[in-house]
Amino acid sequence: MKKQKLFRAMNLTDRDEIIELGRQLGDTHAVQTLKKPQKMLVMMKFRESAQNSLFYAGEALACECMVSIGGVKGFAACLGDDTEKAYAMAVIDAVMNADLPEKSLIMESIEKWEKAIEYKQALEAGLTMSTKVNFTIMEEEE
Repeated sequence: MKKQKLFRAMNLTDRDEIIELGRQLGDTHAVQTLKKPQKMLVMMKFRESAQNSLFYAGEALACECMVSIGGVKGFAACLGDDTEKAYAMAVIDAVMNADLPEKSLIMESIEKWEKAIEYKQALEAGLTMSTKVNFTIMEEEE
């Protein structure tokens, strides 16, 4: 599994589910904290569509953490002020990197989270489209 897919799912999922899974995994493995969860500022980079150039929109608050399970490192960073979630995400990443038996549990959770994310995004897209105004139809009515 690609890291991008893993972290997208973890970042868009309810924090309580991530923390609970991280807690379960942490209880079954000896987790060594290499870098305590801490707050940081990250520069937000965006692409300007007219000239297709990159620019920095400003800074955003984030949290990062690094742990080790059996000598295999796990790292996580998430937007916001949630050190507990960053720690849990780092534990999940370490289990994935170490290829431990719980990896299948994580994969199942990620599939479930992705379905919930897709459903939520489809619902939001449907709500947005229901408010869309079709100006061509308005012109024809006159």
